[in-house]
Amino acid sequence: MAQITHRTRRTLLQGFAGLALLGSTAAAQSSVPTQDFVRQTAIAQMFGMESATLALHKSNSPAIKDFAHDLASQQGAVTSGLRRIVAKRSDIALPDRPDGRHLDLLRDLTDKQGTAFDKAYVEAQRSTHHDVAVLMERYAKEGDDPELKSFAAQSLPVFRELDRKAQGLPVTP
Repeated sequence: MAQITHRTRRTLLQGFAGLALLGSTAAAQSSVPTQDFVRQTAIAQMFGMESATLALHKSNSPAIKDFAHDLASQQGAVTSGLRRIVAKRSDIALPDRPDGRHLDLLRDLTDKQGTAFDKAYVEAQRSTHHDVAVLMERYAKEGDDPELKSFAAQSLPVFRELDRKAQGLPVTP
């Protein structure tokens, strides 16, 4: 009897684990709601622009300064495209400032100098641009707003390129 109970318990646990894994995979693959897409994109753009300004003033690394110039230029164009779409709509709003996580990153960058700044900046850019590239790709494939879906598809190459460049930045220039 103990063996049957043990096997049954093990089978049930494996079944629950499988269901949990299936549920987390489905949640990870669910589409991004339109307002979340707009909010996350706008926050990433605000963070990118503000952190680029910090990098241009604080970094001594030519590679980081070049990246910051490129980032500001490319994100400026993307930001204006998003603003044009949202300006025509009453069902979507842009946030007026970055979220808490990005504000904390900006405060951290503001407090650092020299190589400590460069290292923190590179790590923040790598993470942010990878996340935004994934977000753009997901919304371009699964988004439910045709105009924003098109915006995501057109912006995806910009964010993939920024992600590629961020991954290639030297951690200790």
